[in-house]
Amino acid sequence: MNMRCLITVSALTIVAAGCTATTAVDDVGDPFEHHEVVTSPAKHQTLLFGSFDGQAPLAVVRVDGTGQRHVHLVAFDGSQWVRKTHVALKPGVLFVDVARIDGHDRLVTYRSTGVHWLDLEAGTEHPLVNATTDFHAPEGAGIPHLDVMRDLNGDGRDDLCLPDTDGFWIALQSSDGSFAEAVKIGVPEPFLDAKAYGDERTYGEVGITPQNTPWYLRRVHRLDFDRDGRQDLAFWNDDHFLVYRQDDAGGFSRPPGKFGTDVPFHFDGPYSLAFQYGDTGVASMLLGFAERKDLTILNGFEDLNADGVADLVTLTLAGRSPLRLGGRYDVHFGRPTPGGTTFAAEPDTSATAPGRSAGGTAWGYASQMYLDFNNDGATDMGLAAVNTSLGGMVRAIAANSISMELALYGLRDGQYPARPDWTRTVRTRFAPLDKRGPMFPTVLVGDVNGDGRSDLLTGERWDELNVFLGTPGDDPVATRPIKVAVDLPGNELNARLADLDKDGKEDLVIQHPSATRPGRISILMAQ
Repeated sequence: MNMRCLITVSALTIVAAGCTATTAVDDVGDPFEHHEVVTSPAKHQTLLFGSFDGQAPLAVVRVDGTGQRHVHLVAFDGSQWVRKTHVALKPGVLFVDVARIDGHDRLVTYRSTGVHWLDLEAGTEHPLVNATTDFHAPEGAGIPHLDVMRDLNGDGRDDLCLPDTDGFWIALQSSDGSFAEAVKIGVPEPFLDAKAYGDERTYGEVGITPQNTPWYLRRVHRLDFDRDGRQDLAFWNDDHFLVYRQDDAGGFSRPPGKFGTDVPFHFDGPYSLAFQYGDTGVASMLLGFAERKDLTILNGFEDLNADGVADLVTLTLAGRSPLRLGGRYDVHFGRPTPGGTTFAAEPDTSATAPGRSAGGTAWGYASQMYLDFNNDGATDMGLAAVNTSLGGMVRAIAANSISMELALYGLRDGQYPARPDWTRTVRTRFAPLDKRGPMFPTVLVGDVNGDGRSDLLTGERWDELNVFLGTPGDDPVATRPIKVAVDLPGNELNARLADLDKDGKEDLVIQHPSATRPGRISILMAQ
């Protein structure tokens, strides 16, 4: 039983063939122009953003009722969104991603034989990198999007970073679009022989899955350790870091070097919390009778104070239940030393997570983002956490209402304030008879008006979105939101921001897939 199942079960025990249309917007000041695309029924559907033929910024990857796989490109023709291309995928594709290769956005496919790219004009796949991993696709998982293509060395070209249980396959892209031979770097997964809470299998037996791929990738740390202007790769190895320094050619030197730190922490990554509760019973987990935990976890590296030196961030969790853990993010500013960077044992500043649900970070019920709300170059912090208390779960199952606490901290003069600059509780409506079930609040951050400031979008009703625009000064966002009439999803992951038309403003894309009838994609273009 994973933690999402635990939360759901515990609460229960207590109580593209497509056509488009443009819709009129009556709300004065609506920042979006509304469009809708009708899609074919799909057992599973994945949306990918890019510029796949220079014009189509949206790819729809779907599995139909017969198990056939399809890719549709959707483009804007100046007045409406239309389908441009349809490609049938051959069986065997396990997941997809998008990569910028030789100046073009390519749809990348992964099979048990390696990594390929899909020629959307010819409908053929071409080998890209000969690297495979112990990937286990759960039944009914469809074709998920996994973020394995990323710029590792800062040269503006996407590279491959493919996690495996004993390290990470990396393959760097050259200027001509070819990829170097994959090499494995890093350290083995430290919890291979352990069992996550409620799972009968060891983590090694679970293998690489769509759910745990983000957990693996969080262990790849990028920082300019030696401050030579090039990003290095670092991995925590029990009591020290292994660091692969970037060389003049953009590669990473082997064997790796080592560096230690005076900053105390127990594990690398919030996912480690899943392995700390052993055979603790459900009742003890819910009621807080489990053994008290005081854990500090490496959260990663980020240059928060914009001084050109990486800073180290930890997350400290305390409490008797993973559902009720207080959290605090501590920042240790980097200090230059000859040929390296050090971090003091005591934090330089801290930000407290809202509520007592910070333990949900491991399972997606809490999150932390680095932002720049006031456009001053310093890095602010946004924190969010779903209320996973006993009362919060009862309200979710009995009234279909879920609440989330939000907090924004602005970094000023190298310090986060003792209290957040802005807080808000996002709570979906009390609707015990709603057959649609609970609605998870939609919370998105992006720049929808192109002023360089982060805007906050929240959804608490099925038919309405709140847009809090970023403001100059100490208040990170406007006090009163712009209300936008739009159908929101029950699953918050089905709403995403992306700059589809490359105008410097992020657009909102909401998918409403259906396995038995035509679905739809709402596209809200920022004006």
